[in-house]
Amino acid sequence: MKVLITGGAGFIGSHLAFYHVQQGDQVILLDNFFKSEGAIDEDLNSLLASPAVQLMKVDMTLPFAASSLLPDLDIVYHLAAINGTSLFYEIPYQVARTNLLLTLNLLDALGKTTVRRLVYASTSEVYADSEPVGLLQIPTNEKTPVVFTQPTNDRFSYGTSKFMGEFLCLSYGRQSKLSTSVVRYHNVYGPRMGNKHVISEFIQRIHQRETPFKVYGGDETRAFCYVSDAVKATALVALTPSCNNEVVHIGNSAEEIRIADLAQRVMDQLGFQTTIIEQGRRSASVSRRCPDTSKLFQRTGFKASVSLNEGLEHMIAWQTGRATAFPKGSA
Repeated sequence: MKVLITGGAGFIGSHLAFYHVQQGDQVILLDNFFKSEGAIDEDLNSLLASPAVQLMKVDMTLPFAASSLLPDLDIVYHLAAINGTSLFYEIPYQVARTNLLLTLNLLDALGKTTVRRLVYASTSEVYADSEPVGLLQIPTNEKTPVVFTQPTNDRFSYGTSKFMGEFLCLSYGRQSKLSTSVVRYHNVYGPRMGNKHVISEFIQRIHQRETPFKVYGGDETRAFCYVSDAVKATALVALTPSCNNEVVHIGNSAEEIRIADLAQRVMDQLGFQTTIIEQGRRSASVSRRCPDTSKLFQRTGFKASVSLNEGLEHMIAWQTGRATAFPKGSA
């Protein structure tokens, strides 16, 4: 198969590319290398060493010609976006504007080439405001209402842009007869995720022996999904006809954990102990997040298999040593 991955030099994109290379597919990566989300490092160079992988640097915030970039394609995964919770607050206008332009320009380009399958990567952040109005059920299934009460919270810069991207891709798919699916990722983690996410940030700060250790929203809970599970599930959604025109959750609901307990678990694995100090919740951050992945299992037969302890071991080994691009079990 021929596969195109936008944001292919980034975290999930590079792992997804590696997965498809292992399946014997030809992979094209599109990326504009925004900040650290898509860095050329030894990990990416390891992937690019494969003759099955082609990297194209494209600014997708500008219209681009599909005929010169995109050949006849079996699957297009649209992962390109500005991500990272701190950026939602620091540059909200740029986050929202960029994410919408990336999607609009990709869809315009796809209209000028042959594509058989489109998978749009969305996020559990679309449920960020469902909790305050009493509509967030745990575990959260795909029928849970998406709510944004007012456009005044900077955190919504990401969630609103991704939700609009869902609408644009599904509408485009129906209009153009292109099989399209939306996957909503729930707290995916692993090597190359960058330092603006809670697990990588915890590892970095604990490795630096921060004392006392500050935690925001320590009583909040999350259910984390290791990246190898996420990419296998994503590929299965792309290959499963019953996922066409559907929204599907991707995550691991087996181990919902308090953020303070997560910090303690990382400390335990790194052999460091100190006092954990609560710093309060961030604005619009939900108190619990745990996906219902029964639809994913019913449609594809997939269940996440990497435990949190195992995933943290891989993540810590990679982040502290960076010995290999993709530790065993990561992709």
